[in-house]
Amino acid sequence: MNEHDRSSLRRSADPHDDLDATDAAILRGLRRVVTAADPVPAGLVERIRFALALEDLEAEMMRLQEEPALAGVRTAEQATRTVTFESETFTIMISIRSSGEGAVRLDGWIAPAAAHRVELRLVGDRRVVMADEQGRFAYDDVPRGLLQMAVYNASGRPKSVVTPSIVV
Repeated sequence: MNEHDRSSLRRSADPHDDLDATDAAILRGLRRVVTAADPVPAGLVERIRFALALEDLEAEMMRLQEEPALAGVRTAEQATRTVTFESETFTIMISIRSSGEGAVRLDGWIAPAAAHRVELRLVGDRRVVMADEQGRFAYDDVPRGLLQMAVYNASGRPKSVVTPSIVV
């Protein structure tokens, strides 16, 4: 083993210890090129934080059912979108209707019907309403963007169900 090999073995595990000014300048330039060519999408960090914020780990995750083929198309003629979620315990249908610039109204129905607690999770906000005895609930002035719903079972089992995140 020569001196160079022994020197390599003694180096710190910190990769920055071996960088000189030229290396640092090259890395800064590379970062600028990569950032310009493939920037982080707007809102990505917030969406990741939102998705990871699932607090109730005992919740049953619902499945998003197929939407009509044109459900993602936003035109003046199509002001309402219907989304259905299913699990072993519940079916939730929500109607999403534009209620002004940048906001929607959500009307929802839960089956089997009961006075379940419904939590609407938005980026940076949470809103809670109680479904009526027929399983109906509604939210006004919901900002457009990413949302998720949690339903807390009135009968206690399972404790709660959570929808996948959707964009409205």
